[in-house]
Amino acid sequence: MNCSKCGHQNPDNVLVCESCGYNFSESETPQPKAKTSKMAVFSLILAISSLLFFVFTGLPAMLYGLKSLKNIRKSDKKLKGESIAKAGIILPVPLMCIFFLLFQIWRIDAPPISNDYTIYDIKSASPEYNHTYELLSSITGFFDKSIAVSGRGFWGAEIGYINKLYSENENDLQTISQKIKEKAKEITTMWDNAEKDREILQKLNSFPEIADLSEPGFMIKRSMIINVENLVRLYRAYITLQSIEGNHDQALNELIMLDSVLRKMSLNARSIAIKLFCNSCFEIDCFLLNFMINNPDTPNEILFKIRDQIDSLSGEHTLLRNTLIFEYLTIRNELDKMVNVPKLKNSPNRPLKYNSTLRFFRNYFDKLIANDENRKINNKFKIWPSFFPNIPVKMNNINKIDSLYFRIYNPEGYALIELVVPALNKAVLTKTKLLIYSDLLKIVFNARLGEEVDLTARAYSDEYIIDIENKYILSPGPDSEIGTLDDIKLPINPEVLGFTD
Repeated sequence: MNCSKCGHQNPDNVLVCESCGYNFSESETPQPKAKTSKMAVFSLILAISSLLFFVFTGLPAMLYGLKSLKNIRKSDKKLKGESIAKAGIILPVPLMCIFFLLFQIWRIDAPPISNDYTIYDIKSASPEYNHTYELLSSITGFFDKSIAVSGRGFWGAEIGYINKLYSENENDLQTISQKIKEKAKEITTMWDNAEKDREILQKLNSFPEIADLSEPGFMIKRSMIINVENLVRLYRAYITLQSIEGNHDQALNELIMLDSVLRKMSLNARSIAIKLFCNSCFEIDCFLLNFMINNPDTPNEILFKIRDQIDSLSGEHTLLRNTLIFEYLTIRNELDKMVNVPKLKNSPNRPLKYNSTLRFFRNYFDKLIANDENRKINNKFKIWPSFFPNIPVKMNNINKIDSLYFRIYNPEGYALIELVVPALNKAVLTKTKLLIYSDLLKIVFNARLGEEVDLTARAYSDEYIIDIENKYILSPGPDSEIGTLDDIKLPINPEVLGFTD
């Protein structure tokens, strides 16, 4: 056997080493290996976490480190990890300082915007026309309840039924004509009983401008929009009926008057709700003009008057600058309210960065305004504090912010941005839709007069499509695919327009 003391090789069964005299019969008690202190390891983990959680883990790390260091020294070498425990004691101090510095930097907002938009940047009617806003609000949507139409005392309900008639047969002019004929008596009665409301509309048309006195805010006169919308629907039914019955001058004169009022409303419209309402009414105008063009009995004299209406559809009435600035001011007012909410106002970490959020909105609105006016945007506001790197922050295709840094830096601001932006995009898409309707009307008009037809598309595709079999002319919508719900269509009578296979 080998001697455990000197290493000399001895014969088996000897009791004493031949070289050093070591007694092999003496037993050796092995010393246990020292274990790493779990408390020291836990102290180090807490210390590292103090970079994110400050004193909430920093102070416990120091206490556990001190306690584990004491236990190690008392363990008679049964515990180890003294350097780990010391790290748990020392590390929290610089890490908490770094956290405190980062926290203070994170709380800093971007600088305020100088020379920001004001209410005076919005185009408004002259002050002498301010009373037209109250006049517009006086349209009631009611008629004399002593005269019931089909058992209804509220003509909005009856016009709702007729509106459904249009929506269910939107691509079939012949069916619409037949259904409107069947409702001729009800439509005429409603028209007569809405005389006071029609007088208000005619009076509004006598003014060069119609004022919109809405103050920046998300609250709008919804009842006013509904009442005017019902009246516009009544005009659609009545004008359609007059065209069917051969009263072409009457139909066109009523349409021109209605269109004139809507254009004056649109020109000074402030809120998105009012602008979208005006644009939806312009779509009704387009339908009526298209209906007259496709009516084989409409004389050429009327058709040439219609041309003037078509050509003016793409003018300044479709511009969105007024609405966009107004909505920006509305958002700024809402931000002012949010800043004073106790939960946000008293929060130590400032989850809403007022100036940063406002700067993002200003950039976004300026881009929309520039696109609306076919020009390039000159300058963009930096949405970070002055000494921060200018990390780009954009909206992706699904209206979500693509920057994780901005979400962490400004959580309440980014939530508001993602809530508001889709509504703004809807207004832009509605304008494009209206301009496409204008193009489709020109195509239909030229075809009716046997003139050259240009199918070049404005957006979403290369060419507009004439579907003779299904009797409509169309443009794909924003998804650029034909046969989906966002297709933009006008129904046609192919025979009247001279379209053949």
